[in-house]
Amino acid sequence: MITQRCMNLKLITVISYSYLLLSLFLSTKKVEAFHQSKHVWTRNNRRITYVREGGPMVMSASGNGNFDISKKTFDVLSLQSRRGDALLQYSSTNQSEPLRINLYALFAISFVGFPSISEAVLGEQLGLIPSILSVLVGGVSVGLFVRECSRRSRQIDRLEKEMNSEFLSLDVPNGVGGMLPTLQLKDLRGQRRVLAMSGNMQQISDALLTARVLKRRLLQASVAIVAVPTDGSKRKDWGLGADNGATWLCDAKNNEEWLKYFNDLVPNRKENDFAWFGLKFTGRSFGSGSGKDFPRFLELFGSFLQPRKMPDETAENMRVSDGSDEASVLESQRLFYDALTNGKLQEMNDACLPSNSVEVTEVVDAGGRLDSWGNCLAEGARPSGMIISDADAVVISKDLAFSTCVEFPTVDDFDTATLLAIQEWRKSGTSNEWLLSVHQTIPWSIDSKAGGTLRCDCRGCVSLIRQSRRPKSFGFALVDT
Repeated sequence: MITQRCMNLKLITVISYSYLLLSLFLSTKKVEAFHQSKHVWTRNNRRITYVREGGPMVMSASGNGNFDISKKTFDVLSLQSRRGDALLQYSSTNQSEPLRINLYALFAISFVGFPSISEAVLGEQLGLIPSILSVLVGGVSVGLFVRECSRRSRQIDRLEKEMNSEFLSLDVPNGVGGMLPTLQLKDLRGQRRVLAMSGNMQQISDALLTARVLKRRLLQASVAIVAVPTDGSKRKDWGLGADNGATWLCDAKNNEEWLKYFNDLVPNRKENDFAWFGLKFTGRSFGSGSGKDFPRFLELFGSFLQPRKMPDETAENMRVSDGSDEASVLESQRLFYDALTNGKLQEMNDACLPSNSVEVTEVVDAGGRLDSWGNCLAEGARPSGMIISDADAVVISKDLAFSTCVEFPTVDDFDTATLLAIQEWRKSGTSNEWLLSVHQTIPWSIDSKAGGTLRCDCRGCVSLIRQSRRPKSFGFALVDT
């Protein structure tokens, strides 16, 4: 009886160690094979062809070398079916994590089973204290194994969600008021970034207000905006102005498929919950959100929606008719920057609406430091010599307007510092002049992310710097990703 038990334990031990060593070997070879392969992404009904340089193909399923790599396969570590391309993508970008998972599994089996293995293989029974220590270390290894598997599962979940979006269809503006032939999101890779949002008519109207203001910047950053209504509303219902968003807003084709994707993206999504997600040029996600929070466009522009071609200091401002509301807004913008760059405190006070803005107040209430205009305009503190170009204006109503521009400050040791600025203007009481409600600016350049942002109102300015507390979200500070 004892002999049979020893034989069984030896057999289990040998099988377990053999499996783990084989897993380590295969995971290493899989990564090597992936990195030695040249990937030719010729997609036809989710079919992808891989060509191995200097050797046979990594995989094959038919005579022409095509196979459905997106077909789901059972994943042992997460105990569910996963897309094959998501697993392959994970393996190619996470070389150390699979190794840690296998090592923790090896340690768990070794230490938990060591008292029995010692008795069966070595013929010696461990004492009480060594047995307890062995089991405790094995328990810690089990915990680490579960933690790494959970992290792996979350990463694969994100990859699958990104990949599931690639076959959603949309009509993209051609830039001159018409539409290109219907495309899928995968067709936009390398050409457009994507920012998709879903909600009812009022939510979409509110979310698209800032997009409408920044439409000039959306084109410069090659961003495709997609609105997916949950209540059947159309673009004519969203208050997009005279052009109805013809040059910057895409049309979602097959709205039900988009809604299904959003519902899969946000489990237990409530009927009135707003949701959004953004994709880079590569098709990878740069952020998402749900509930009642709209995307913070300015922060997204500074961190993820950089321009493909930067306007220079000589870029022309928006062409407007003399006496138009847009011309009046641009004149107010010019006076604001004249006061800002030349330290004219009285003119700055006259240009500002005597009302505290929500954007500045939320930072002050959270403990942010507010610098008065007197300090901001002092010699050595104000941006003397800063050049403004590529200005434009959007009038929303008779008492609300916005303007944007690109700032070129003179900064020591930096020759090409550029910032994107947006101003909100309002009319107060019987005054017919546009007064500054809030001014916001953020670094905006082709090859770098913003390290901070600035918000100002009649009281002065508050600055925010990038922090690394919560990845891929924006609170009171820019967040590192």
